[in-house]
Amino acid sequence: MDSVERAARVIAELQAAGVREFCVCAGSRNAPLLAVLGASDAKLFSFVDERSATFFALGRMKLHGDPVAVVTTSGTAVAEMLPAAIEAFYSGLPLVLVSADRPARFRGTGAPQSIEQVGLFGVYAETDLAEWTRTRPLHLNVELEELECRAWLQPAPPGAPARSTNPVRSAEGGGLKPRPTLGLRPLVILGAIAPGHRQRVRELVKALNAPVYAEPLSGLREDPTLPHITAGERMIRRGNFDSVIRIGNVPTLRFWRDLETLDLPVTHFSDLPFPGLTRGDVHPIEALDDSTTRRLDDSFLLEQDREMRARIEAILDSEPASELAMLRELSRGLPEHARVYLGNSLPIREWDLAATRDRRFDYEANRGANGIDGQISTFFGWCAPDRENVCVVGDLTAIYDLGAPWIVPQLDAPFRIVILNNGGGRIFGRVASLRALDPSLRERVIENVHDVRFEHWAQMWSIDVTELRPDEEASRRVWARYDELWA
Repeated sequence: MDSVERAARVIAELQAAGVREFCVCAGSRNAPLLAVLGASDAKLFSFVDERSATFFALGRMKLHGDPVAVVTTSGTAVAEMLPAAIEAFYSGLPLVLVSADRPARFRGTGAPQSIEQVGLFGVYAETDLAEWTRTRPLHLNVELEELECRAWLQPAPPGAPARSTNPVRSAEGGGLKPRPTLGLRPLVILGAIAPGHRQRVRELVKALNAPVYAEPLSGLREDPTLPHITAGERMIRRGNFDSVIRIGNVPTLRFWRDLETLDLPVTHFSDLPFPGLTRGDVHPIEALDDSTTRRLDDSFLLEQDREMRARIEAILDSEPASELAMLRELSRGLPEHARVYLGNSLPIREWDLAATRDRRFDYEANRGANGIDGQISTFFGWCAPDRENVCVVGDLTAIYDLGAPWIVPQLDAPFRIVILNNGGGRIFGRVASLRALDPSLRERVIENVHDVRFEHWAQMWSIDVTELRPDEEASRRVWARYDELWA
């Protein structure tokens, strides 16, 4: 049974059980559920915040007495429903909690947008619709496969060397694992790396000389001595890689999720035990040494990358009112070594693609399991007194955390908040699996299109807020021309 069929069955069973109203919260993981609901006769209420959606559902049940369902994506979006679920439990209200989830094989892997959702509500929710008493909440956790996967890479050629079985001990000092070895044409992906490891990783990656995709949290994205891929994730498909070496924490880029469906060996080096995929042993970063590196040469791909980078820069030069160009200009105006906090969703991806690489910023971000909630609060906790602290978030992320500036009078650190306000969750318009949805449904339920402005919020808290409001048509033209580059 595919994801849409599973979603349709769940919605049909809930409607048969008397659920007529659904409070829906946007996400790509729960897109099959939203698509089915959009084509049904159910009454839909669209929300940005899962916590508000679930408390609103309590009010609806108090109004008419019938069960109301709240539909969320995966990750800590599910946990946002717990406070209202507790209230419903002690009030005897028939609240239905429907959470989308990645398949069971991802549990315990630390893969993006994967947490342990089964049993998350404990005693406060039943889990069997057939046996549901309707005197307390019901939690249905719906496992959904990816809707769309692309062939990013060519398969490894015949005769590629097998992985070595020489033993090396795990980071925990437990059993033996195969000694990590590299293919002949690896791609190196750098996730978040602790500052204490960065110099060592830098020297070893330089010795390897393989193409590197470095995320901002690696601390090495702006190191000019490394053979960086700078033209974005799509450049990866131009390389005939036979393996992937991941160093640092689980990456957030979309390509990492697509790796799950590719027959491509992946070797992990990290301080954390999570592979982020359903395959591959995790080795301590200390296991990455001179014996596991060899000098390679992929200058042709890097020449292509430089050419493509120049074309991207030209596109941004021609569309200064687009969101990508605005983020590039923002990055150029920040002082060297500024501390930059990147909110999840669109800003972290667009910054990675467009921001300058010559300022040696210090980056931080939340991993992503929590989606967009609590980002500004985390930023305030991270602010340091000795340098400029800049928070770059999207509009929906800011809406999620409007109470965060309460702590400002207790801080002793300079800060600036930059909100990329493009009028909704525009990242969902870039997700291929969601483009097939009816445009009006996508805008209303998934993108949450709005006309909110933040100047009065800034005045309320007496804080410095820069609101970037890109021209929608300019942004569309930039993305269209960017897509044409890779056609």
